[in-house]
Amino acid sequence: MPQHPESAIGNLADLEAGQIALSRFIAQRADGLYVQPNRLESAADFADFVNRVFDTGLYFRGLDYAHFAWLLYGIASGLDREAVEEVLLAADITFFRPERRVLYSAMLIDGDEAAYLFEPLYRDAGDGETVAETRIRLDIDEFIATAWTQGVRFGIDIAATCAGFEVDKAERRVIAHSLPFVPGKDAEVCELAPGLHRNNAPRRLFGDRVDLRQFETRYPQVASGLRLVRKNPRIAGVDGRRLDGEVLPAPRPKDFDLASLAGPGTRISHEDGAEYLLATVCGFLSIDRQSNQFSVTDKIVSHEGVSVRTTGDLLLTGEEYEQHGEIQEKRVVQCRSITAYADVYGRIISSGGVVRLKRNLVGGSASNEDGDITVEGMASGATLTALAGCINVKRADNCVLAARQVVVGQATNCHIVAEELTVEVAEASALAARTASLGAARARRELDTVLLMLLPDLSTFDATLATLRGRRLATEKAITAHRARMDVLCSDKEVANYLALAQRLRNHEATLTAEQQVGWRRLSALVAPTLRSLSQLSDLVKELATESEACGKQIDAVLAAREEACSKVNCTIAHVEGETRVSALLPRPAELNLHALPVKELKARMRRTDAATRLLFAGHTGPFSWSYRSRPT
Repeated sequence: MPQHPESAIGNLADLEAGQIALSRFIAQRADGLYVQPNRLESAADFADFVNRVFDTGLYFRGLDYAHFAWLLYGIASGLDREAVEEVLLAADITFFRPERRVLYSAMLIDGDEAAYLFEPLYRDAGDGETVAETRIRLDIDEFIATAWTQGVRFGIDIAATCAGFEVDKAERRVIAHSLPFVPGKDAEVCELAPGLHRNNAPRRLFGDRVDLRQFETRYPQVASGLRLVRKNPRIAGVDGRRLDGEVLPAPRPKDFDLASLAGPGTRISHEDGAEYLLATVCGFLSIDRQSNQFSVTDKIVSHEGVSVRTTGDLLLTGEEYEQHGEIQEKRVVQCRSITAYADVYGRIISSGGVVRLKRNLVGGSASNEDGDITVEGMASGATLTALAGCINVKRADNCVLAARQVVVGQATNCHIVAEELTVEVAEASALAARTASLGAARARRELDTVLLMLLPDLSTFDATLATLRGRRLATEKAITAHRARMDVLCSDKEVANYLALAQRLRNHEATLTAEQQVGWRRLSALVAPTLRSLSQLSDLVKELATESEACGKQIDAVLAAREEACSKVNCTIAHVEGETRVSALLPRPAELNLHALPVKELKARMRRTDAATRLLFAGHTGPFSWSYRSRPT
């Protein structure tokens, strides 16, 4: 075979048999054939030309297979079709002679691979002997042409094929691979907010410690405007190629509409080129297991109860919490508003709102920092605190209650401290209030009922009154002194004459001649310093009078507040039906308020009689009514 076979490229004008004319997008240069991608009218133009070359019995000599694959399929070259003006294709197009064509055997195509049986070939010496020096060498360009005609039009491994040409014994090797498609990625939900799901692991604390009483996340809570999830859009896959050059399409990734996941309390937001699901209210997050829909509500409803097994201690920030199961002993629920439909044995700590217990509070406690507590059942052995609100209990046994206002149907062996107290029936209880109204007071098992009337601390009022009265007295003394000084100045003969004449001139009762006007001006100059002093003293007296009047109003306001504080201290017992003692508790600034005492000290203080108490009533029958009257000030 000659080193450079004869070119098969001809002109249309004198095209000979077996020759081929170049297409408009191919330019022939001294160093080879170049394809001009910008002149390709369609993606099939170049493939049609290649088919015409191989179908005519020709092949590309010195073919650049990487550029060849890129021009056909747009892959495996790294070139940019828009930026490249010319691409080297091959050195030439030559005839594929029949004696060379028969050297190439059939290829075995098995699915995604094509194999070829390589074996050494020798030229026949004529006498049946083979000579090593006459070994026939295969050509990679001819091999590519043969593969094309046999249906292998993509994925030839040039290096493996060339290595196969050099084998010394027959060996089958894989010479081509299809290009598998690269699968895309389905659209997915990316969770952004931490703690979107329940986590029953113990809550982690600082210092690598854990709280075994609380779970990490039991009721997921979110704030308004929080990004819950982001939609990661689907990513299209990359198509592959079969050995015959046909496209091996990548499956279309799955997609979904994020709006289908938006339930009550959420909305879709498009920000920063991404799609988010946002919470529109503060509250509890729930995810429907069937529809995967997110919803945020300001109230959570639980039917599982609160125990060490189901929830652990709870710390909730939502507005309202409904619990239909029992809150078991030693379990703590910290929340705002809560409605418990079953018995409560644990502790409820509210930061405000309303604590409503539909059944009983037994052995536990309920406190509300800035709201009311209502127990529709019975409270037994419990502690209830609502210093800024009202406690309303139908029945209380052996309980401690402290609130601004307390309303109890029946209180037995209870200790109650309140500003306003209303009890229908009190048995063997110790009560303390400023305003008390009892329907009946009874003893029980030789334990009497004690009522302490909390007298107001008037020392602050008295101190304020003393200060204001002293200030007003000093002001009145200053006014008197200034007026006396003014009287002295006005008693001067010349000043008196000037003032009298000035008054007559203002009233048009007298007129002055020219000579008298000269004397008037002389008199005015003479008394001018005294008149200035009188004016200054008059202004000062007016200021002091205003200050004295303000002090008077302040004194009246303090007196009214003092009287109001005293008028609120009163008590009424409609029926005394057992040993009952009513005393007035005098205020002592050095002592703590009753509601601030520990329970044990509170119980002892409320039944103790000492110098701070003044007996008002002691008896076992009849009604009793009393109102506090303070001493005059």
